[in-house]
Amino acid sequence: MKRKHDNLYLNENNKKVKDSFVAVADVISRQKFSSIADVGCAAGAFPGYLKKRFPGSNIEGIEYLDSLLKKALKDFPEISFSKGNVLDKKSVTKKFDVITMLGVLTIFDDYNTVLKNVLSWLNPKGRLILHNLVNEYDIDVFIKYRASKDNYEEKDLEQGWNIISRKSLDLFAEKNGARLVSCEDFSIGIDLHKQKDVMRSWTENNLSGTKDLFNALHIRQPYKIVVIEKLPQI
Repeated sequence: MKRKHDNLYLNENNKKVKDSFVAVADVISRQKFSSIADVGCAAGAFPGYLKKRFPGSNIEGIEYLDSLLKKALKDFPEISFSKGNVLDKKSVTKKFDVITMLGVLTIFDDYNTVLKNVLSWLNPKGRLILHNLVNEYDIDVFIKYRASKDNYEEKDLEQGWNIISRKSLDLFAEKNGARLVSCEDFSIGIDLHKQKDVMRSWTENNLSGTKDLFNALHIRQPYKIVVIEKLPQI
């Protein structure tokens, strides 16, 4: 499967503070920590915000795509960035108190492997904090899409926006020496408008007075902030 969508971060303003950044950092601040790694950090926007929010902490960005890593290194010289692959446990050798992944887990069908690898990069009692699409029903949803064309070829399919159930995340934690601490709703507070790239999310007001996120997939995006804690080994 290919993934062209991430190229948008090369031209996005990586100094802009998003609502998700503030919300995830608020969750981080509830516990004591000294090191944070943002896995799948793209062009470094969230690590840049974290360094300002927690200036006394060791902040690191971990990214797989060389083009995004190069931009992050250029734009945030005060932050440490390194290449890592969530499908390769050995690609990261450091241990962290907190690991964040914003919108990353939704890309991978084999989310169990991703979570196991990332959990291994945590210190005992360290916390993995996900900003992710999470289903409140006991259903995992796997999404594939492509630009319109007149014939089917599997190689054209792109992946992303999978919706993993809270139950599956809970089961993963139970079986892998961890516990699901919390799963909180995330609400965006600003209006996002449709862009030329129709896979970029926009907001629509709902009957409850809050905003739902959509894109050209026509699927409401149920974002949550999930905290999974790595239990100390006995």
